Amino acid sequence: MPTTPEEWLPILAQRMDERMPRVLKLRRYSRGDADLPEMGRNTRKSWEAFQKKARKNVAGLACSSLAGRIVPNGLRVGASSSGELLDALKVVWRNNRLAIVIPGAIWDMLSVGIGHLVVGIRDGEPIITSEGPERVYVEPDPVQPWRARASLQAWRDTILKQDFALVTVPGLRQRFERSTVTQGGSIRGKVSGDWTPVGEPEVFDGPPPVFVLENFGGVAEFEPHLDAIDAVNLGKLQRLVVTAYQAFKARAFKNLPETDDDGNAIDWASRLNFAPGAMVDLPEGIDIWESGAVEIAGLLEGEKTDLRDLAAVMQVPLDVFIPSGQNQSATGAANAHKGEIQKAKDRLVRAALPVDGALLLAARVLGFDVQETIQSTWEPPEHIALSEKAAAASQARAAGKSQRWIDEHIWGMSPDEIEAEQTERAREQLEVIALTGAPGGDA
Repeated sequence: MPTTPEEWLPILAQRMDERMPRVLKLRRYSRGDADLPEMGRNTRKSWEAFQKKARKNVAGLACSSLAGRIVPNGLRVGASSSGELLDALKVVWRNNRLAIVIPGAIWDMLSVGIGHLVVGIRDGEPIITSEGPERVYVEPDPVQPWRARASLQAWRDTILKQDFALVTVPGLRQRFERSTVTQGGSIRGKVSGDWTPVGEPEVFDGPPPVFVLENFGGVAEFEPHLDAIDAVNLGKLQRLVVTAYQAFKARAFKNLPETDDDGNAIDWASRLNFAPGAMVDLPEGIDIWESGAVEIAGLLEGEKTDLRDLAAVMQVPLDVFIPSGQNQSATGAANAHKGEIQKAKDRLVRAALPVDGALLLAARVLGFDVQETIQSTWEPPEHIALSEKAAAASQARAAGKSQRWIDEHIWGMSPDEIEAEQTERAREQLEVIALTGAPGGDA
């Protein structure tokens, strides 16, 4: 059983290397760079640019739609909306730009299956960053997978041409380095190999300061459907090929004589140039055959059917893939959004717990003896559009919910925004009383 950072390094580096091809493939798909659709081997070079036009960024659209329902908006400490600890964490939130960093980790979780929040220290202040699986590997505890047994952070400095690694185990961390270039002069393509420790291991208190955002099943949102995405792209390529051939109809000539009237051989290849008047100069008696038009409406409808099926199995609203999808029935649209909302609630919990852990560690870095619960707050995933929020707020008010509950659970306001809104409402009420002499404007 490895115990020191030096013993853990080769194990973590090997597992990071083994995972890397899958991570890079998923990253390409989420950026719209899916595998090229199939084609004939004899046309690979001439059609490669054409193939790229046949890819639809289905994976990226699915992740973007779901990420739009998982939005952090603040934090609270216990039941209080004020206090020294809360004020300090608000500074941490602002200085670390967590409104940007946290969505970045969520995007990694959705698009490649795993994201990381790493807590460090700079000049005595906590630093929270989002790191993708290309730079971080965490070995989970086999009994409690949300806890880290050991972690590896690896990065490259292209200016210094040096690679660096930081291995952390409970109570110890060690830095390593190596040259980016091998002895043979090639650039290293793997994390494993030739690391040299820098100094002695550093003693610190606690487990590795890396918090993992792992997606459901440990896979990207679209990963189980890569074959279906490839099928959609292939169908699009086939439609584009048929459409392109319509612009350049195939033609053939029948009864071409081999010699002219003087018995000289005719070089038809040089005579029939690709020009509008080429066929005008043909001698009499030659038949011209031209291919007929091919109906592509069926191909268009087939592509839409594939996207509908893909939207159904991925629980993504149809209008994310097909802009005209909003014309589907109200029941179908509601069911599609319901599926995505349920997914968003699950993914929100998977993201919120690591975020809370990172904030707790940041508070301890600042020297606070935390006794209360630190909790991040999020916009409700059920209500994204303004019209959805307004309708839900009206229904909640009719059901007897308080305005503060509506502000938090429907409008998705942060604790600070709720306090500011309450102050503004009180001010408006006083103005109404001053102007009318009666609360609420009643004469």
